[in-house]
Amino acid sequence: MKVLFLSPYPPYPPNFGGSTRIFNLMRQTARNHEVISLSYPSTAPEPNDMAGLEAVARRIEYVDRPAIDKRIGQARSLLSSRSFQKMSHYSPAMQNKIESIAADEGVDVIVAEFSQMGYFDFPDGVTLVIDEHNIESDLIHRSYKSAPPSFRKLYNFIESRKFRREELALLEKAHRVTVTSERDRELLIEANGALEIDVIPNGVDTEFFKPRAGGAEGSTLVFTGAMHYHPNTQAAVYFLDEILPLVERDIPDVRFVAAGGNVPDELARYASDRVRFTGYVDDIRDYIDAAAVFVVPLLVGGGTRFKVVEAMASGKPVVSTSLGAEGIPVTHGTNILLADDPNSFAQAVITLLANRPAADELARAGRSFVEEYFSWNIIGARFEKTLRAAVVKEVTI
Repeated sequence: MKVLFLSPYPPYPPNFGGSTRIFNLMRQTARNHEVISLSYPSTAPEPNDMAGLEAVARRIEYVDRPAIDKRIGQARSLLSSRSFQKMSHYSPAMQNKIESIAADEGVDVIVAEFSQMGYFDFPDGVTLVIDEHNIESDLIHRSYKSAPPSFRKLYNFIESRKFRREELALLEKAHRVTVTSERDRELLIEANGALEIDVIPNGVDTEFFKPRAGGAEGSTLVFTGAMHYHPNTQAAVYFLDEILPLVERDIPDVRFVAAGGNVPDELARYASDRVRFTGYVDDIRDYIDAAAVFVVPLLVGGGTRFKVVEAMASGKPVVSTSLGAEGIPVTHGTNILLADDPNSFAQAVITLLANRPAADELARAGRSFVEEYFSWNIIGARFEKTLRAAVVKEVTI
């Protein structure tokens, strides 16, 4: 088949959750099918990035994203019946490019990455699969519920209401929908039981992420992700304000490292000789490797978190909130420790720092768990079944 992947940003380099998922689904699909990549560019593509993407995609196209100031656009959207999601993701130029590629290439399947890329009018006769990294309206609603009184809270409340209606309408256009967790599938089935939905979880490259020589650095705690992304910003603030001081009482030499790009001022003010923000890093493994304990103090999120399975694949003991590990069938006390309040989270971290054999056993169990369930080869085979099922249904309609 000829499969067009439609993305809101380039799938390469796979250096954060969204691009990692898109690129690996493309890479797995390219084993048996022709892959075409169409996206909005983040910046001018680098030669190395083009080479990496050319390894899986036969044709690569970019369309400039509509110029819109995010904050101004969000403010204007409050007075509009349309969500900001539509304002920021739809463009006539992208619509034209979709139509021309579909006609030129004889595309069989379009995979729209994120529901927001479903705003376009797709050509008749082409099968549409929408890959939901998160249930986006639910993620916005969760952000509304967790935010203190502010413009952000008002915006998220209104945006979540508008986009929930739009998102369900977009998914109804698809011949098949993929989600990353059973929870997300249940949310959509509750909203519309007629949707054809498959769970395709986020995976991990178990050869790239694996235990490496060197090991942990003292009592170092590591958290990874794009630090400007609100759920990660909120998680880091929560950890630094409410959990780290409790750990320091028992482990005075504890250090916290947050590895990931675009550190906002809200976080930068915490930096000290014990708290470090790396900014963008070329190889996140160098920082995961340094962790004595990998922490995931997320309070808001959707889908499944790459950081959890990457840390487990790297042979690191993980302490997470239940929401941080949501959608991953982990077992508390066997391959991860789950804690949902500051005291229990701090105690779990202290226990692992103070008991190296227990930490090592948790880490070994985590690695085995990821090898069994989250290899991209296994997930890729499931995704290919979804594509074929979607096409067969389209042919028989």
